Amino acid sequence: MKKMKALLSVLLLACMCLSLLACTPDAQGGDQTQGDGTTAPTEQGTPAPEETTEQTTEEQTTEEQTTEGEPEKPATTPVALYQLAPERDSLLQSYVIKTENGKLIVIDGGIDGAGKDRAPYMPTALRSVLGLGQDEYFEVEAWFLSHAHKDHMYELSKMLSEYSAESNYKINNIYFDFPEFGSAEYPVQNGDMEISKIRENINKYGEVIGAGANYYDTLNGAVINTEAVAKGLTLEIDGVRIEVLQTWDPADGTSNLNDTSIVLRMTIGEQKVLFLNDLGAIGGRRLLATYGDALKSDIVQMAHHGQGGVNKDVYEAIDAQVHLWPTPLWVWKNENGTYQIDEVRKWVFGKNFLEASEYDIVASLYEKYPTRLTEVAYWNRVIDCMRIEFPYILPEREIETTEAETNAPIEPVEHDYVKDGLVAYYNGAQSTRDGHDKDAAVWQDLVGGHDMAITKNETNYFTDAGLRASQAKHEFPEAVVNTVNGEAFTIELLFGEFTSIGNNFNTFISSADDHFALFRRNSEDVLELKTLGNGRIKIKDGLNLLQNSLITITYAQSGECCIYVNGVLAGQIATAAGSLSAGNFFIGHSDGAKTFDTTYRSIRFYDRALTAEEVLANAKVDGFGN
Repeated sequence: MKKMKALLSVLLLACMCLSLLACTPDAQGGDQTQGDGTTAPTEQGTPAPEETTEQTTEEQTTEEQTTEGEPEKPATTPVALYQLAPERDSLLQSYVIKTENGKLIVIDGGIDGAGKDRAPYMPTALRSVLGLGQDEYFEVEAWFLSHAHKDHMYELSKMLSEYSAESNYKINNIYFDFPEFGSAEYPVQNGDMEISKIRENINKYGEVIGAGANYYDTLNGAVINTEAVAKGLTLEIDGVRIEVLQTWDPADGTSNLNDTSIVLRMTIGEQKVLFLNDLGAIGGRRLLATYGDALKSDIVQMAHHGQGGVNKDVYEAIDAQVHLWPTPLWVWKNENGTYQIDEVRKWVFGKNFLEASEYDIVASLYEKYPTRLTEVAYWNRVIDCMRIEFPYILPEREIETTEAETNAPIEPVEHDYVKDGLVAYYNGAQSTRDGHDKDAAVWQDLVGGHDMAITKNETNYFTDAGLRASQAKHEFPEAVVNTVNGEAFTIELLFGEFTSIGNNFNTFISSADDHFALFRRNSEDVLELKTLGNGRIKIKDGLNLLQNSLITITYAQSGECCIYVNGVLAGQIATAAGSLSAGNFFIGHSDGAKTFDTTYRSIRFYDRALTAEEVLANAKVDGFGN
């Protein structure tokens, strides 16, 4: 009899081990729980009761700890964050958080580019995250849409467009706060908006699930809105804490839909992950003013795919150890030099870099991608490459400082220009503070030590007269960018002979985010100044004005912006309040449609708007005027 009981115990233990094996994570890291993260439902649709066992001593056997017929409680798994990318080149942002009990939180998921017109990839990717089979049912607990650009929301729009009562998934909550479509606050000038489609498809989904034909309007701003955020809106989903730090504000203006992005911060255990989404310089400035150093987070998603987003001071306040880059390969490489990403990489690591690492997780640099986007088996082969588990602990990485700008005190070189407020002075005939070096790769600031690196090649080098510049960018250091973003500034550019090359424009000083640009519009032959939030100054006979001339720009917030040519006022406009929020600032251009050939003989920056008399005085030093 004892032998019979022992045999039965062994058989019972073997059966239970087989049951446990069926529920353990597969080789790709997914778990085999129900799509909603709960235990299997009973016939009445309620969860099965949780296992209860008595306390045991160390001597008790395994079979004594298990009650015959009692259901197994599914093991929890580490919280995981997925930065999904179906391939390298489409523009998209797609984040999924799987909680320890298998609940799903999605941020955006959208796609533009090659993937926009394909069948949705997200249902298959989400099944792979959960460890489910090809057509198994799943639920998303919360789906956040950051703003109304298709590379962020179009994937959800596609999913909902084909949704029916037979669809084998459900989205329990959709959260977004978009300005009212067609209202004065909505920046409708953005050409890649797909707001009408997402509205139509959310309404369709609402009809199917019985939430009504106006589901979009019911959801929009219902949870996330200015008042709720001001009160400290926080959501809790299976142990993951979600703070909504910011939503859109009409005071930001309507020039940039990206600045309507909601900002989310998730706390997972002891670590904080900040999602900036596509937040731009204006929204970033408001975020920093509201929270300051309280933005400190362990991991940050790089704004606007890592280029043209928030300014450096926001990243400094966040002070993250790990950076998530939802960046397509063509932006990451920046081969034509039109994106700000090189500068942003310097912000977070002190120098430009192109390799991904455990500190910089780049969506376009994964080892592999699924070759069949709607088959779970192919996602299972690659999903590990896109996942980080929590806690995500790394050793501190030393941040290098840039070589171009020195903090050491210098002795200003003597000159005859107006000195009050002069921040930086680059003299083409004296490339260094010790004299003129035509072989120099750095143009030294003669008064402040704000030296700038030169893109040196066969068409960009120092001559006796100055820096010859053609078909390349030369970026100013941070002190110059801060000056242009201040309450007032003056820029003076002294040119030699000027030859137009580009078919469309000659852009000779600009910011990467296009918040500031002084250029010649070739089709009209006008000298044109564009500044964020203001009208434009246009001056005729542009090519002639640029020949061996001094161009001076004075700017004061809530005041005036003026252009002087050789010390004489040529155009002016009134200016609005607020910083230009310009990103990295540069002379020259590498885009073939915007290039030219000239010599920069001198460049000066002031942190105030010079008077007309002071502008004329400087022009006389340069050889103009009476």
